[in-house]
Amino acid sequence: MAYVYAHPPQDSVLDERRFTLSEGLLEYQGRKVLYHYAEATYVTFCTGSGTPWVGSISVKGYVVRWRYGMNDKGEALSEIEPITDAVEQREISGLLWPGISDSSRVSFQSVI
Repeated sequence: MAYVYAHPPQDSVLDERRFTLSEGLLEYQGRKVLYHYAEATYVTFCTGSGTPWVGSISVKGYVVRWRYGMNDKGEALSEIEPITDAVEQREISGLLWPGISDSSRVSFQSVI
């Protein structure tokens, strides 16, 4: 099963507010994996505590067709196949975010 994915538009306002979202492709076993890397700096929480940095990666899935058209909002569309295999998810997590806490920072979408 594959689904159509609308790529996020660029937002210069977010970039100016200490938040960035970037889209990337990872080569994995002869296939391309689409992912988003999000990070924010100087984040405060409702408890009054904060952190100087936070980041995460959201894996959308394997690319079936890359930017083949546009939706009615003018956003580029790609056809994506979810990654559901646990072994593949662990290996891809380790490639995208190496280290001891890689699994907590990398999430996989099964449906958009």
